[in-house]
Amino acid sequence: MFDIHAGGLDLGTVFLILIPLLLLVQLLLCFKVKPLIIRLLPALILALITALLLIATLISNGWDSLGYLILTLWAAILLAACGVGWAVWGISRLIKYIKSK
Repeated sequence: MFDIHAGGLDLGTVFLILIPLLLLVQLLLCFKVKPLIIRLLPALILALITALLLIATLISNGWDSLGYLILTLWAAILLAACGVGWAVWGISRLIKYIKSK
């Protein structure tokens, strides 16, 4: 399924390792960092990358558009991992708020 290689590096495996790593980083930022802009930084960067790759998909021709589409989907999956981190943080805050009442 993820048979994409760059030299001796299997990019599919790297991608599958990045998902939980990014989720962990997002959770640590949400729980330990106070400024909102720093907590949003991974999601903002990935949203920008996803948007740029989507634009590249739409303006490219031939097989290049398929490559950009695959990269767009990978970036969107990583962005969704950030969203899961934010959802876990939000649910924990909600539970804390309900228990305090």
